[in-house]
Amino acid sequence: MRVKSEVRSVNHRHLKISSHLPEAYIGLQVEIDSLLREKLERGSISLSLVIEESQQAVELSEVESVRHTYEKLCALRDEIAPGQEVTLSEAIQLRSEQPGIVSDPDQETTQLVLDTIGDSLANLRQMQANEGEHLLKEFHRILGRIDSGLDEVEAVLPEAMNWLQERFHERVRQLVAPGGVELESKDLAREIGVQVERSDITEEMTRMRGHLAEYRKVVSEGGRVGRRLDFLTQEMFREANTMTSKVARYDLAHKVVDIKVEVDRLREQTQNIE
Repeated sequence: MRVKSEVRSVNHRHLKISSHLPEAYIGLQVEIDSLLREKLERGSISLSLVIEESQQAVELSEVESVRHTYEKLCALRDEIAPGQEVTLSEAIQLRSEQPGIVSDPDQETTQLVLDTIGDSLANLRQMQANEGEHLLKEFHRILGRIDSGLDEVEAVLPEAMNWLQERFHERVRQLVAPGGVELESKDLAREIGVQVERSDITEEMTRMRGHLAEYRKVVSEGGRVGRRLDFLTQEMFREANTMTSKVARYDLAHKVVDIKVEVDRLREQTQNIE
């Protein structure tokens, strides 16, 4: 007997198992699923199992099947028609007309199947480890680009806030001037301050840097960290969305959009991590 197994994994937020087993081995589904869940935590897993019986084993199986059918016929004859002859050809014919009888694999065969799947899982884990090394480099590259984008935004943010304050001041003046309305300086300053504060992204940037630091920490610790990293990228994307909606000046908005693109790329790559 030869046992072949193939385990494939693609990105998925949870663990999803799809097994393709020969009919005689359906009874091992629970044990196989348990083995997969022990070794894997995330991903859409596809398992294919192929059993190649030796010709001798197939022939012996057929002989045993015919013998079993003949014995059953003889027992039935003894019960309802004693003395009637039962021929081997009748047993063979009856056996050929019956649907395939599936018997459970013995303990030795079961262990061979589980060991083979275990070897396939070990190969899969090694491939995932190798891929993880490449992903780690990609993570640091993307994180570095996000850091650089935040630095660029931070560098021009004070000047942008001053520009925004002057813009609001001029806008208010244009609105009230035609009606001859005069605003108290303190009222004007308060209103402009409120408007400027609504466009300030300092807090979002601070939280974004905190998420970046935590992401680097979690990656360095290793282990099954995919869910936590996925959560962190969701928080980063939320901050990037807020920044995009608050920024009023187009040149600054373009820089924030670039940050958002990198965060989205990071979120996509994080789906590969278990």
